[in-house]
Amino acid sequence: MLFKFKSCVLENQKGSKIYMGLSEHNQELRERIFHLFIFLIILIGLSLSQTKTLAQLLQSAIEGIKFFQPSPDEYFFLSFKLSLSTAIIIESPILITYIICYLFPALLSREKLAFGSLFLLSFLLFFAGGLYAYKVVAPAALTFFFSYTKDILEPLWSFQDYVDFLWALFLGSIYSFQIPVVQILLGFIGFCTSKNCFNWLRYVLLLATVLAAVITPSTDPITQLVFSIAIIILYLTGTSFLFALEKVGIIC
Repeated sequence: MLFKFKSCVLENQKGSKIYMGLSEHNQELRERIFHLFIFLIILIGLSLSQTKTLAQLLQSAIEGIKFFQPSPDEYFFLSFKLSLSTAIIIESPILITYIICYLFPALLSREKLAFGSLFLLSFLLFFAGGLYAYKVVAPAALTFFFSYTKDILEPLWSFQDYVDFLWALFLGSIYSFQIPVVQILLGFIGFCTSKNCFNWLRYVLLLATVLAAVITPSTDPITQLVFSIAIIILYLTGTSFLFALEKVGIIC
């Protein structure tokens, strides 16, 4: 199952269309990496100036909880960690864009369209995964823990552990939401078909349960169930995309 590319397309490419050599192209890549580094420093500075807003945003994932810091310097160092994490998340789509721009001159027109579409899908799923973690997974998990102990223990949580818990949920959701992109890429290189994906569904059900247990930072059944359902839905979505691409002839 490969792209329907013709080798004559490459032969018809004129040398006059090549505007930049490999050394110049690599120099441009180094300049972009330097720009990314400078932009990362700026984002960290901006995030540090808005640490209070970021902390309040994370705390709003659940109500009725009081947070404490076990040591005087915990929140100070946590601010740097939170700012760095926020800066990396914001800059990651730009990093992926630069990588694609570096590879684009070596691609044919149809490949450019395919990978550009995949990048757009991955970009949308990236933010959908973060939103899903913040609006669905995190409230479900935190509410479960809060309701489980509220009649026995005072709900007083360490803010450091709370942020680490949310960070694990965010990463798990963002990576899980890339499943359709991985399926389509595997379809492009001929590794699988939509028929194979449907036949593998029984194994995916088991794998989704295992992945949910590994990805989630806790052992509560609510969080694992929410993750498992999301993985299965994403897998079926990717399979449907793959089936549609096969029908229109983009993948054969």
